[in-house]
Amino acid sequence: MNVYPFVQLFWIGACALAMLLQTHLLLHGELPSGWLAGFVFCATVFGYNFSAPHWHGRVAWGIGLAGAWCFWKLYTVQQIGVFVPVMIWLLYYDIRQPERAGLRKYPVLKPAAIAVAWAWVTVLLPLPLERWTDATVLLVGRATFIFALALAYDLCDEACDRRQGFVTLVLQLGPRKSFRLIDAALLLSAACCYLNYVLGLYTLGTTLALMLSLILGRQLIRYIMPRSTLGNWRKVAIDGLMVLQLGLVWVSTPN
Repeated sequence: MNVYPFVQLFWIGACALAMLLQTHLLLHGELPSGWLAGFVFCATVFGYNFSAPHWHGRVAWGIGLAGAWCFWKLYTVQQIGVFVPVMIWLLYYDIRQPERAGLRKYPVLKPAAIAVAWAWVTVLLPLPLERWTDATVLLVGRATFIFALALAYDLCDEACDRRQGFVTLVLQLGPRKSFRLIDAALLLSAACCYLNYVLGLYTLGTTLALMLSLILGRQLIRYIMPRSTLGNWRKVAIDGLMVLQLGLVWVSTPN
């Protein structure tokens, strides 16, 4: 039995929840409400799978409807905050030509749009407006982390993107320069971790945990990329770096 379609459908939503919970642990805010967690999970699953063929896409649409119900239960400020990632999603795909158009046509904007949308949803949405200034550095650090993962995703899709005529940033740069850009993004994310430690927002243990997750992430990306025999499971491993980061932060967080 091929379990990958089931994993593909739900794993990305679980990773979004991991980032949402991590924001709570890092900034010591209130736990995200069940409605917000449900919305983030359902919206992420839908956003990544709405155009999938056969039962895969139909299930995604059903989950998307559940996410719409959760949306109406959110606080008004959260509902307004959803506008930004929704606009990014619409521009990313361009619903008029979902297979070929949108921000995916632009090599730099493709991974940048993903990074901004994920950071916005998992950092700002769970926080009250008065805490958004405290989250500025975390927002940048989260975005650069996701940017690195998005580049790794595109490295996995090099052959497919070339066949479909997409000119991605990694295709323009080539593998060697792409790995350097991934390293630079992870380094900037690490710098943001250190800055939040200096600002007194992170404990030493939490800072070290985040640094360790970035180091392990870099090594894992470089380890799995050449192993094309793993197929799409490489993407599952890349997404798993978000869950790994949550686990390390959780262990390092004082009770």
